[in-house]
Parts: sequence; C-alpha cells; structure tokens
Amino acid sequence: MIAVSFKTKVFKDVMPLTLKAYEKNKNDLKLIEGLARLHFYLGNRSDSIKFFKTLYKIKPEKIEGRFPFVSSLNYSSGVSQEEYMKECLNFASLVEKKLKVDDDKFEFTNKKNKKIKLAFLSADFKTHSVSHFLKDLLKKIDRNSFELVLISNLDIIDQDDLSQTLKTLSDEWYDIATYTDENLTTFLRSLKLDILIDLSGFTYGNRFEVLARRCAKIQIGWLGYNNSLGIKNLDYLISDNNLIKPNELSLYSEKVIFLPNIWNSLSPPEILPDIKKDSEFLKDNFIFCSFNNFQKISDRTINVWAQILKNDKTKLLLKNSLIGGEDIKNNVLKKILSKGIKEEQILFLEREKKIEDHLNLYNKAHVALDTFPYPGVTTSYEAIVMGVPVLTMQGFNFNSRCGESINKNINMDELISSDDDDYVAKAKSLISDEKLNEKYGIKLRDKALKSPLFDTDKFVKDFENLIYEIY
Repeated sequence: MIAVSFKTKVFKDVMPLTLKAYEKNKNDLKLIEGLARLHFYLGNRSDSIKFFKTLYKIKPEKIEGRFPFVSSLNYSSGVSQEEYMKECLNFASLVEKKLKVDDDKFEFTNKKNKKIKLAFLSADFKTHSVSHFLKDLLKKIDRNSFELVLISNLDIIDQDDLSQTLKTLSDEWYDIATYTDENLTTFLRSLKLDILIDLSGFTYGNRFEVLARRCAKIQIGWLGYNNSLGIKNLDYLISDNNLIKPNELSLYSEKVIFLPNIWNSLSPPEILPDIKKDSEFLKDNFIFCSFNNFQKISDRTINVWAQILKNDKTKLLLKNSLIGGEDIKNNVLKKILSKGIKEEQILFLEREKKIEDHLNLYNKAHVALDTFPYPGVTTSYEAIVMGVPVLTMQGFNFNSRCGESINKNINMDELISSDDDDYVAKAKSLISDEKLNEKYGIKLRDKALKSPLFDTDKFVKDFENLIYEIY
C-alpha cells in the first residue's frame, strides 16, 4: 500500500495503517522507511527526518533511501549546514566505499580536444525550471570555444518540445536512462569530456554513483541542487558571493567558485502577460501569494504566515507545482487552520498548462511570500517579472540564501527579513503601504529585465570566464 500510494498520490488511507503497524513492530525497516518517505512527500519534515534517523541508526550501512533523507535536510527549520554536511559526508563515504572509488585506476588522457568539451547531465531536459535557466546559456555560449554535450537521464517517452529545442542547441545528445551506473561511467569516460556539470545533485533522476566514480576530467555541481554532495570526485560548486560567505567555505566539500552577480539567470518568457491587476479579485482584501512547491512550506513558515494572516482582510493564494497530491494540499491547509486562520482566507489555485496563463495568476496578488529555509527560485523570478515584490528571509547556507541573492541582484534589500519578527513586520508594512503599486508593478518589471536576473548575455560571458579559469 505504501508503494501504491506513491503511484496514486493518495496517502490518507495508508498513513494510519502504517502507523498502526509500526506500533506493533518498531524494528520493521520497511515500515520505518515507509513512514519516513510518506512524511517526506506530505511535507512533514521533522517527522520524516525522525524516521530516517531511526532507520539509519538500526542499519547504518544502508545506502538506499538516503537521497530523500539528505535532501530533506534543506527543507527543515533548525538544521545547520554543519549537520547537513555530517549526514552528506556519511552518505558519500558509504557510496564511495561500496564503489571502491579509491581503488579505481582509470586515468584520463592528457590529449586536448579542439574545443572545450562541456557536458551537462540531468533528468530534467524537458519543460522544467532547470531547462528554462539552461536554455539561453546553450544558445549564447561561444561555440568557437565550446563543444556542448547533453547527457539526458530522462525517459524518451517523457521528452517534450523543450527537449527538442535543447537537442538543437547541443552538438551531441545522449539518452542514458537505461544505462547501468557502471556502463554509463564507461560510456561517459569514452566521450573524453573536459568538464561535466551535474544539474541534479540529490534530486529525482540523479546519477550520483556515476559522479562518485568520476567520468570527466573536471566535475562541477550547478543549478539543479544548491548544496554540497560530499563526494571526493565533485571538484567545484558554482555559487555567487551572496550565497556562501568566505568563512563558510569549509562547510562544502567542493571548491566553491563564484559568479560575480548571480548564480543563474533566466531568459524572459517569450509571452509575457501585461501587468494588469485583477481589481475584482483584489477588491476589499490584501492578497499574498506563494506558488512554491508545497513541500517547501515548513512548520516555521506556517507559524510566520499565520501571524500575518491574523488580519482578516488578508488572504493567501497557494498553488502547488506538483501534479496531483490532493493529500499534501490538505495537509498544508490543516496545518495553517490549526493556527487559528479562517479557511476562507486560504485559496488554492489549479495548475495551469500554459506558462502565460500561469504568469497571469500573479495579477491576482499584491505581494509574494517566500518559503524558508528553502526559498523559491523560479517562482521568485516569475513574481518579480510580473511586478509582484517577493518578501524573503535571510538564510545561513547556499540553499537558504537563494531568495536573498535574487532580491539583492534587483536592489530590493528592503524585502530581505532578518528573522521571523522582521518578516511579519515587513509584511504588515506592505499591507498598509498605499503606494505599493507605484513602487513595484511595471517599475519592478522594467528594473528586473535590466538586472542580472534576466541579463543572460552578461551571465553567459561571466559563466564562460569562470569555465575558462577552471579549465
């Protein structure tokens, strides 16, 4: 039933049965892992981590299931970068020991390619945030200096129009979803890549064990996962100066390299709707929105949002990026209502198929509320280009500071909160700001389109220079 629930995205029946079974047998590893994964999907981070830790205390050598465990530490309030790295390095050492990485005698040739052979590895070469950020880089990078290789771990049946666009922008494209890790390592080594950039980290569809073995002369982490992986064979992590401080470099196993402005840049949507506020929808209420993945809505985020929503004239628009998942929506609602918020203040929007229809939904809101410690990235870019300011929270590591970097790169430091109380105070000041639309709206869009957030020409030049320096 646990296995089936992840296919159907229905958890309300299996959760109580699993808890009941667990009470009868608290050492059953399948039940413990099942509860850890169920809580992970529903967004109950502290419960998920508790069961994962129980699982690995009983069976410390277990490797399977550690991807959601380690990645979930990015979502959970109160987990430091030091604690994250401890679990990350432990996982990496188990994998490296299993693969006998230190005994691998393979050596790359010193023969130079005519161009720098630059490869990107991902399971998200489709309509996905990673591909939207990557597209302009592939389009604008200097093809006289770089040969571009895309290594796709996406099932061919799941490829779409954006997949086809990316194929046309690459010199070589390889579908490798059916390769075993061992065969994929051998194959990638045969390509004689100069640099391989991993875009997946610990996210779904990653090829972590292939990276751990090493399949290119230089291996880099970027874009799809904003934290360390802990393995010896990932050489670099691309960041920016807002995300990792000089005294924190020891908290990442890779050598951190810095882009001068922002760690990624997005091409503006081809169809950009007018900023035309839905006056009827906004009438008599101040509307906040958060279109971040529901799994990013931590308990701490809910506590802070609830203080803002104590004002009866406020409403909150939520919209999940995941397909399906009615139970996770109800779980979020239950948590918010438990704080004394009225149900009519929480409005759920349905997923839109067309990007222009999705962007138009921002016309229904005054201000976007960021989640923490895992902030939005794509959603923040979208809100800002639609003239909606984003209130974000200061972070403590690469992942949790993404919202800060976005706001700093658009000179919107006044919407970076120092703590929970400051977040609430800033939200309340926005509610009472009669000149809100004058300050932001079309002015914010115009400023955004000229900023590092959307200046992909400048970003590509900075990226090229960084790669040249590494090479």
